[in-house]
Amino acid sequence: MEIKSKMMSSDEVIKDLMPVVIKLVKQTAYINPNDPRVTDADVLGIIIAKHLKWDGNDIMETMQSALEDANYHSLNARMEETYIEWINEEVA
Repeated sequence: MEIKSKMMSSDEVIKDLMPVVIKLVKQTAYINPNDPRVTDADVLGIIIAKHLKWDGNDIMETMQSALEDANYHSLNARMEETYIEWINEEVA
């Protein structure tokens, strides 16, 4: 899908589209979408998992990219170490 409009920054695209996407998914994925325990982070988790077809490696890569973008470099490094350990345990 290609959206043709004025040149928008990624921040503008996110600001304009994500609230709508989150609201639509919240309304369709939850029995009670108005439950205050259902956070935007919960809904984004569903969106990411479904969009990436429940591929754990891609989901992990997305999480790491988000941590890097938010400047959580040391947390990202710890998550990477833990993930590598987990992969090694799964393979063994």
